[in-house]
Amino acid sequence: MKRYWKNNRLILAAALVLSVISSALTAGISVLLREVVDAAAAKQAAVFGKLCIFTVIYILLICGTSFFSSVTAKFLTGRIIREYRRDVFRGIMGRRPSRYYQENTADYISALTNDMKLIEENYIIALLNSFELIVMLAATLVILVLLSPLVTALLMATFLLMLLIPSLIGRYLEKRQTQVSRQMAVFTEKLKDLLSGYEILKSYSRTEDANDCFQIENETETRVKFRAARLFALNEGISDTLSVLSVAVVLFTSAWLVLIGRISTGTLLALVQLSSTFTAPIIMLMQNLPKVRSVKSVIARLNDYADSGEAEQAGQGIPTFEHEVELKHISFSYDENTPVLSDVSMRFEKGKKYAVMGPSGCGKSTLLKLMTGCFEGYGGSILYDGRELNTLNPDRIAGIASLIHQNVYLFNWSVRENILLHEDFSVQELEEAVKKSGVSGFLSEKENGLDYMAGENGSLLSGGQRQRIALARALIRRTPLVILDEGTSALDRETAHEIESRLLEDEEITLITITHNPDPELITRYDRVYQMGMG
Repeated sequence: MKRYWKNNRLILAAALVLSVISSALTAGISVLLREVVDAAAAKQAAVFGKLCIFTVIYILLICGTSFFSSVTAKFLTGRIIREYRRDVFRGIMGRRPSRYYQENTADYISALTNDMKLIEENYIIALLNSFELIVMLAATLVILVLLSPLVTALLMATFLLMLLIPSLIGRYLEKRQTQVSRQMAVFTEKLKDLLSGYEILKSYSRTEDANDCFQIENETETRVKFRAARLFALNEGISDTLSVLSVAVVLFTSAWLVLIGRISTGTLLALVQLSSTFTAPIIMLMQNLPKVRSVKSVIARLNDYADSGEAEQAGQGIPTFEHEVELKHISFSYDENTPVLSDVSMRFEKGKKYAVMGPSGCGKSTLLKLMTGCFEGYGGSILYDGRELNTLNPDRIAGIASLIHQNVYLFNWSVRENILLHEDFSVQELEEAVKKSGVSGFLSEKENGLDYMAGENGSLLSGGQRQRIALARALIRRTPLVILDEGTSALDRETAHEIESRLLEDEEITLITITHNPDPELITRYDRVYQMGMG
């Protein structure tokens, strides 16, 4: 987090200066109160009138500095959270696929929403408030020493007692806050899963079971949050008790000093006011410091997302595809006990067309994902023009190969932007991709044509229409290698035949088609067919 404070050091400096001025002015009210009361007690009308005018100006000054201090602190908080969330998102998106899929997307959503909220409230805001409270405490202490060293000594004894509370409760709060963060991630995951499965639950009349499942997670989250809240309540309760005790001690001690003629009535009121100004910051510090400590593990988790360092660990060579891609004796498994690929070798020459066939589960898709840098940890060699994939920058593979998946994801954007992905292409390139993919076949049915909104994950489009958009998305980029992973399975046979035929006729691309159900009329047009078996 240090770099975010440093990046915003000018705004931070302004916030701290305004905080110092605001706190000092607030502490100075007690001195003004003493002068007003003493002037009234001494029946000094002229002095009293001047003090009234000065008080109005003083209050306006406090209001102004308090406003600007609060606005600056909020602006600073917003900037830090924005930058932190940006870096965490970039870190997540920069992960290699093998590591990205180790966690549920709900964990990432929770980190960018729930955890960021915890950081904002329990760390950034708490730290800024703590600084202001410390300044107010210091200013109050100076005035107290000037007015009554005895009362100051009694308040300091209370202060030392109050300091023990955060150190005793803080580590337990950290443990509870970690549990809250984890449970919120679980809750988000379950909620996302249930909402995504709405159609299935409705089709099989299982909405009541979904309600029961949701309620279980809802109650669990509430229970975990309440456990943390109880510790916060204990901390606040002890703090409030000590606060009342300190005010009582100051009140009776000051009254005794008035009785023996050591201080005036105005000083008594000032001391009572200062005792509140002294204890209130301590109470709030007792509440803030455990909060700051409690989010340490949350910050560590977010920093792991933001600073994964995978870009430095990956190869940095630039991949090329001028001649061939060769897979030599590839073996791979997702775990030690379940091998997916064993001693698989294939060779794909530029400009030729290949089919990879085999039953479901034989590792066809896994093999092509390895080839495009999605997974690491394989045995054997994957060579792009003779250069090992491990030495190349995996992010640059996208400039060479387009992988069209069976399961298509569409953003809640227009058809146009789902194809372009906010990249710049000419009108001619777009029209060509739309025609070759078959998207043009259904555009006339849609209002606004290419500007028709696809809906959440393409919910306003049919499965075949979504798959055509995915094809257009790949074709417009004109990568030399196109991999079709059951990419026409959602299309009717006639349309699938037409699109695959067009791809086979395109001399500029190298085509690899993965299928378990090939078109018998087209399979003979491939330069080579690789047959994979189970194991």
